[in-house]
Amino acid sequence: MIMMDWDLSEYEDQNLYDIENQGNPELPMILSWAKKLEIGKKTPLLDLACGTGRTALPLAEAGYSIVGVDLHAGMLEQACRKTPAGADIRWVQQDLTQLRLAELSPLAYMAGNGFQHFLTNEVQDRLLQSIRSVLTTDGILLFDARFPAAEELLQPPVEEYWRTIEIAPDHRCDVYTITSYDPVAQVQHYTTIRRFIEGEKLREERKTTIDLRYTYPQELARMLEANGFELLHLYGGWSGASLQPASLSMVAVCRRA
Repeated sequence: MIMMDWDLSEYEDQNLYDIENQGNPELPMILSWAKKLEIGKKTPLLDLACGTGRTALPLAEAGYSIVGVDLHAGMLEQACRKTPAGADIRWVQQDLTQLRLAELSPLAYMAGNGFQHFLTNEVQDRLLQSIRSVLTTDGILLFDARFPAAEELLQPPVEEYWRTIEIAPDHRCDVYTITSYDPVAQVQHYTTIRRFIEGEKLREERKTTIDLRYTYPQELARMLEANGFELLHLYGGWSGASLQPASLSMVAVCRRA
């Protein structure tokens, strides 16, 4: 299997990743579709770019069978460590553009804006065709991406404070970002700076980089159609709110045509 040359530096500290990424805003919509499709407890749901299992684990706890797929071995190892005995989850390391799974699924989802890691039209097409190949007839795909609003893309390329992560009592991580948008490629280049503070003393500084593709709504609809999907809904977030110019996120619900 050929692995694509992704920049995965943002995902090298899985414990910190779990602290920074908590909550499950996707869960109600995924569960709603699982119920609507009358998916049995032994029929696998596909968690694509599953990471450390943030969404897969509560779905398994709800009684569903999950196949979690990710490229990053360290993320999957963390997911395995977190998996309780008896949970019906299978963790698989594969490139999402080259999926080879033993069983088709009626429902796949990709949360956490994973779609934005696929940076070119060609790679986006390969991703969608690959996902289509592992869905049943009329299978449903749910995925999200940040909405390409001007405020999101036209930030000045200077270091700006983003947020603080509380790691332990008297131990925090202050997070800063530097962004630069390439409007031709529609790719935002991010540098994330994490400064680890104990008491009031700087103990460590880490820098990671990540590139994210921004796709516009009409562009997305055309892309889905060209790759064998029917776009059923395009929401302004996992709550199912309507997409608005001020939306921070968009969530696509599409059917394998």
